[in-house]
Amino acid sequence: MSSFKGVYLGPPLTPSDLSPLSTSTGSLPFILGSTSSTRAMILSSLDIPYTVKVKEIDERSIGKDIRQRGTKEDARELVAMLARAKRDALAPIILSDLSSSENEGGVLLATGDQVVTHEDMGILEKPLTISEASQFMEGYRRVPKVTTVGSFLLTHYPSGIEVCEVFEASVLFHQDLLKKDEEERLGGMRKGLLEELVESGAPVLKCAGGLMVENEIVKNFIKEVQGGEDAVLGLSRKAVLECMEVMDGKLREGVGK
Repeated sequence: MSSFKGVYLGPPLTPSDLSPLSTSTGSLPFILGSTSSTRAMILSSLDIPYTVKVKEIDERSIGKDIRQRGTKEDARELVAMLARAKRDALAPIILSDLSSSENEGGVLLATGDQVVTHEDMGILEKPLTISEASQFMEGYRRVPKVTTVGSFLLTHYPSGIEVCEVFEASVLFHQDLLKKDEEERLGGMRKGLLEELVESGAPVLKCAGGLMVENEIVKNFIKEVQGGEDAVLGLSRKAVLECMEVMDGKLREGVGK
C-alpha cells in the first residue's frame, strides 16, 4: 500500500518486501509503545495488527550531553537511547501480562523516537511552546532544509532479544515562499504559516521540530522530501520490515541481545 488517508508513504510494496510479515514472527502479538497517530497509521498501512501500551517517561532528562553537542550522529544515538528507555519503562508491564497468560510464543514490543536536525539549530524535539515553534520556523527560513532522525526498536518478550534500526529523511522547503509568508504576516496582510496551523487545531507541539509534512497547509511550502515521507512521519516501513526479518532469524537461532 503506497498511501493511507491521502498521505504518500512511498512506492507500492511487493510480496517479496512484505515476506517478513508471513513468518512465524510476523504472527506474534504486536504491541506499539506509542500514542503517535502517524506511527499507528504506518503500521496499519502494512496490515500489522497491534495493540497500544504506553508508559510516560521524562524524555528531556535523558541524554542531555548528547543534545548539547547536537550533531546528526548525536541525534542517531539519542533516538536509539530514547527508544530503549521507553522499552525499559514498559518491560515490567509486558512481562507481568505474559506471566498471567497462556501465550507461549511471546510478544513483540515496538518503541521508537524521532528528532529533527538543522544546520543552525542542532537537535530539535517537540516544541514546548508556540513561541519555541516560532523560533524553529525562523530557522527554517534561514536554512530551508531539515533532516529527521528516527528509531525503530523491536523487542521480543520474554527472551529480551532486540533489533534496532535508525533511519533518516530530509525535507527541503521553498525558501522564497517561507520568506514571503513571513513578510506578508508582518505586514498584516494575512496570517502566517504557524498561525494558520494553530488556528486549524494542528498538533504543532506534538511533532518533532513542529514539523507536519502531512498537513495540507505545510505541503504548499515543501519543495522536496528525500528518504520517504513515512520516515519523516516517524516510522520507516523499510525499517519495520527489515527489523521483523532480522528478529525472525534471531528467534529461530535463539540468538540473545
